[in-house]
Amino acid sequence: MPARIASTVSIGLLAGLSCLLTGFAVKVPIWAVFIAWAAFFAAGGGLDGAKRSLVMNFLGVASATVTMLAIDALGGSTWAVAGCVVVGAGILVLISSDGILSFTPAGFFGFASLVGTIAATKSTITAPVNFSHPVALVLVAIVLGTAFGLASERLGTALTNKVSTAAS
Repeated sequence: MPARIASTVSIGLLAGLSCLLTGFAVKVPIWAVFIAWAAFFAAGGGLDGAKRSLVMNFLGVASATVTMLAIDALGGSTWAVAGCVVVGAGILVLISSDGILSFTPAGFFGFASLVGTIAATKSTITAPVNFSHPVALVLVAIVLGTAFGLASERLGTALTNKVSTAAS
């Protein structure tokens, strides 16, 4: 099977499965799963891409958490939001370097996933900490998205190799 078709089948089937999983079993925002899944591929895929996207996504969530707490402590004005985001976003760029911290976009994906989840759930960063806290939801979604990235990559490769080997 050509690689593009194998990837289409793999990602399509697993995307449907991820919707069922997040709809019935693991109640996390599907968009955060898809964002982490895309970050995995954008970071180059494989175990290296998984590590780089996971770490930077997590650091993005950490930066967003501190940023949202600072915004809350400063009263939530537009000026407070702007000033705190300058610092939060700046830190994500500042920490970027080689190796595991080299995929800066994933930091912004994690940041945006948390802020979006807070808005969509009408929650706050200061909500009681439990399994439905926005940070917990997004961290689980990031792990799931990365796992789906790895699975879709491996299934796509297997479908490509299996059919190519059988045709030889």
